[in-house]
Amino acid sequence: MKESIQITKGLVIAEPWIDHILKGEKDWEMRANAVKHRGWFGLVRKGSGAVHGVARLIDVGAPLSPDEMIAAIKRHRIPEYMIRSGEVAKWNTPWKLADVRRLASPVPYRHRKGAVTWVELDADVTHAIARQLGNA
Repeated sequence: MKESIQITKGLVIAEPWIDHILKGEKDWEMRANAVKHRGWFGLVRKGSGAVHGVARLIDVGAPLSPDEMIAAIKRHRIPEYMIRSGEVAKWNTPWKLADVRRLASPVPYRHRKGAVTWVELDADVTHAIARQLGNA
């Protein structure tokens, strides 16, 4: 039986990080804090007003030291110079992703005022994503 995926929230991710995720080049999204959510969510390209893909959040790791971040560059794709400079010091918590799927065409959503990290997706957006994933 095929798994039914229901996407009700989206994570806002800036360039170039979302592209690395969608291309399968990055499976850790580095954030400033841990999160309790586990499971499927939409990948929202910051500023686009659209969901571009989906992924599953399978775990959140402990905050990493700069040396640990440098050792894990292949997982998160943050360049060493950015880590050493302290520019990304607060983004040291790995959100571990799996099952990334790019949508054939981005699904627009209504961005509610004040939403910065997570966005809640309306039922019509959830259904449009489900149709693209083949589980409508």
